[in-house]
Amino acid sequence: MSYHIIHILQHNSYLSVDHGFLVLKTKEQERRALLSEILIVVVAAKGVSFSGNALSEIIKNGGVILHCDEHYKPIGKTIGLPSVIHSQVFKRQVERDNTFNNKVWLKIIQAKIINQAETLDIIGAYHKLWEYINEKNWDEGNAARHYWKYYFMQFGKLAPAGREHFGAEHPINQMLNYAYAVLGALCHRSILAHGLNPCLGIHHKYRFKSEPLLYDLMEPLRPFCDLILFLAFQKDIDITMSNFAKEIAKNLANIKIRVHGKNIKFIHAIDQYISSVAQCFNTGYIKLLTIPEIQDLQC
Repeated sequence: MSYHIIHILQHNSYLSVDHGFLVLKTKEQERRALLSEILIVVVAAKGVSFSGNALSEIIKNGGVILHCDEHYKPIGKTIGLPSVIHSQVFKRQVERDNTFNNKVWLKIIQAKIINQAETLDIIGAYHKLWEYINEKNWDEGNAARHYWKYYFMQFGKLAPAGREHFGAEHPINQMLNYAYAVLGALCHRSILAHGLNPCLGIHHKYRFKSEPLLYDLMEPLRPFCDLILFLAFQKDIDITMSNFAKEIAKNLANIKIRVHGKNIKFIHAIDQYISSVAQCFNTGYIKLLTIPEIQDLQC
């Protein structure tokens, strides 16, 4: 089965459904995709309209609608109501104490720093992250400062002065934030599917209108987006946001990673990872946690 992340970049587009297909109509063309294969619909244009059926059918089939402004900045999500399929998992998620959560968080941060080190190796950057790892120095903040310094250096004159999270003005930071938003929508789907409540974080604390579990579980996956962005710039130094939007969608939907001796799509690896988180909460066995690794990426 092929999966789709649909980007709507044409103003005044119209979406409807027809016999199990999502139909996207613009002035120039008509495109179709099976509703059952749609992961995310990214709306990054003005005047986009949905038929009542289109909106409900996308959500009913497990899809997420990601809304962006005219600068491709994500501003909202439309997703189905949380459905706790495994009530026991939710019960265990509520019951687990800080000691358990801290151990899970440590595994997540270890995987993130290792994936950052692998990313820097792949893009040919000098760095000392392996020294931190060998010394078991899992200081996330210190590793992040080191990582971004040497990651951005590989962009040469195009590099931003630093990492901008909110209200980013530099194109590279804007593209990173966009990629993370698409990744977050993929993770959100799996979190709900496996009976976890996104409002109950492992490390990040709940704030009004926040989903701390989503931010927690995304951490070790962010370097995959960083690598895709760098490789996109290598292919086209003048890449635009609209072209990168297509690039990140294609890669997140189609790249493969080796897991347990088999090559599977990255989106399935994300699902297996979040399923393993649910199993950890349900059983109390942290060894069940399996996190995708950059070194297993099949480029």
